[in-house]
Amino acid sequence: MVVNDFSAALFGLIFGAALSNRAQAQTPPPAYADTNLRNSVTRISVDRNRTVRLTSRATGRVQGNRVSLLGDSVSVSDYSEVHMIAVVDVDSMWVQHGSAAPIVGLILGVPCALYGGLVGAFIGSDPDSNGSPRRATVLLILGMAGGGFVCGSAGAFIGSWFRRWRLEYVRPTEAVT
Repeated sequence: MVVNDFSAALFGLIFGAALSNRAQAQTPPPAYADTNLRNSVTRISVDRNRTVRLTSRATGRVQGNRVSLLGDSVSVSDYSEVHMIAVVDVDSMWVQHGSAAPIVGLILGVPCALYGGLVGAFIGSDPDSNGSPRRATVLLILGMAGGGFVCGSAGAFIGSWFRRWRLEYVRPTEAVT
């Protein structure tokens, strides 16, 4: 019994040590992180119409619409000033990719289209107003198109106020030893 407990404890220690060594070996070195940032900045600088946010512990958050790499620094410029941040100080980089207009338009447009179709089919098939299956089908389609268009347009208008950001680069956390 004692031998089994001892061997299980020994196996647990060896297995735990192997996992901790493996976790430390997977942490990318700072030079690798800098290369990832340089590649991201180079790729994004080709498209000059993107708004970029860089964060750093030293400077906080800097936002601009032009980003470029100048030696060992990243340059972010907006219409009024240019910010220079050392590559080693950059913690994260976010790039704007459109707005939430399509998503909010769909979220609001689909229920309104269903409701508009339901109302149209009800009115078109109402026997008190000389309804028929053909009229019900036509008003179903018109109700879906009208309801979806009105609410979808309003949703797209509201969604255009919200920017969507994508994380392009984040500095890897350093291994705790």
